[in-house]
Amino acid sequence: MRKIHSASCSLLLLLIVGSMGPTWQEKVKNKGSYSVPLRRTKRDLRDSRGNPTENLKGRPGQGYYISTDLGSPPLRINVLVDTGSSNFAVAASPHPYLPFYFHTDKSTSYQDQNRRVAVPYTQGNWEGELGSDLLRFVEGPNATVRVNVAAIQSSENFYINGSMWEGILGLGYARLSKPDSSVLPVFDQFVNAGVVKDSFSMQLCGSSEIDLSSEPTVAGTMVFGEVDNELYEGDLLFTPVVKKWYYEVVITDIAVGGESLALDCKKYNYDKTIVDSGTTNLRVSEEVFDAILDRLKKFDKLGVPDEFWIGRQMMCWNYDKTPWEEFPDMSISLLSTISNSKEFRLKIPPQLYLRETIERGPLPGQHCYKFAITKADKGTVIGAVIMEGFYVVFDRENVQVGFAATTCGAEGRLNPSSEVSGPFSRDAVDCEYIETESSDTALLTVAYVMAGVCGLCLLPIFVLLAQASCKRKKQHERLPQSETAHEASDTANLRDDF
Repeated sequence: MRKIHSASCSLLLLLIVGSMGPTWQEKVKNKGSYSVPLRRTKRDLRDSRGNPTENLKGRPGQGYYISTDLGSPPLRINVLVDTGSSNFAVAASPHPYLPFYFHTDKSTSYQDQNRRVAVPYTQGNWEGELGSDLLRFVEGPNATVRVNVAAIQSSENFYINGSMWEGILGLGYARLSKPDSSVLPVFDQFVNAGVVKDSFSMQLCGSSEIDLSSEPTVAGTMVFGEVDNELYEGDLLFTPVVKKWYYEVVITDIAVGGESLALDCKKYNYDKTIVDSGTTNLRVSEEVFDAILDRLKKFDKLGVPDEFWIGRQMMCWNYDKTPWEEFPDMSISLLSTISNSKEFRLKIPPQLYLRETIERGPLPGQHCYKFAITKADKGTVIGAVIMEGFYVVFDRENVQVGFAATTCGAEGRLNPSSEVSGPFSRDAVDCEYIETESSDTALLTVAYVMAGVCGLCLLPIFVLLAQASCKRKKQHERLPQSETAHEASDTANLRDDF
């Protein structure tokens, strides 16, 4: 844990203009049911001392990546782990931010599917060709599986300079796959091949404290098919996945300094709440953001400027003098799988919502931070900064996501002092935003009714037009008959003359 000093003791506060970090991006009811526990084990993936191997690496604000071997002969490629998308894609053309890329024509096992694919994110996008090839995780299941892979040929605001990854591993459900759900995600294909069970878990550990003079890095562990009981402490509590596309969950409350924001809980979840390792920050709607900010400012004794809260400035302190105690804890309450009248609470200390950046202050030993809560157009994204406080289990088999207090803090990693508590009783109010089929049917019915009304309004006009058309037709029919009669009369007169 970082050593805490009072803000009055040699506090050095610097404000430096910075840019926002990059952001990416079937109804199932488990309410009232109990989940089947996952198998808990000690994994084989360990170092020489028996400690869990950190198979996830990265840099602050630039995501966590895992190493893979792709193709024949295998090419070592790092891919961003992203629970907010479902396609597996790698660079297949040159890019100034990348040292190399995957040559599909040099892999003897690559198979072209002759299908185009395009994937947009909250920021950035890419396009490419679908194919399949052999994939193995360098520090993961000891198996090689043929998987769907998109060869990225063009992109915009997708790659990050210096991020050390060359592709993306979408870990969401097949419903999110592009161009359609027939493109099975990699994890589904490993499950179908019998390599792993249908679950995975992540311990994201944030920045390193091992070498304060070096460039900051992040690290973590991804576990395939099981739960590692050495990566968490205390209870592992689950919330239902209410829709299998993203890992969509339900927030029941948000509090700052122990005081609820007291908003209608549906506002936290409109139009969805997702757990997304590929998004850096905690993203909330404007109304929720304003409510959080209003509460945080009541605790401010440092004179933090507005530019910091909206992400346009950074705050820098000497590393061992960061005034965490001047910022309040937050909490996010989630619906429990036990019943609709139960919830559990995630404690969010300031070590999580103040995100360390890769930038350093102008003086030696200074570390800089950004406010890691940002506005979203709608909905809530529980991003990596929140996940870094917990061991998170994506239990796809039982359609739920679990949270437990992390054991991060060993080997010089930050211990965020996060907690998971509960379950607690709550009013059985439905906080989920539901876009029901009945509402769609109602809208369709209204559309039909409106079309009928418009038709009735136009009917008299159609009748008048039809009558006018018939009248003109009759007039045209009379005119030839009259002319024929005149011609016959003239002919008769000529005969009389002869």
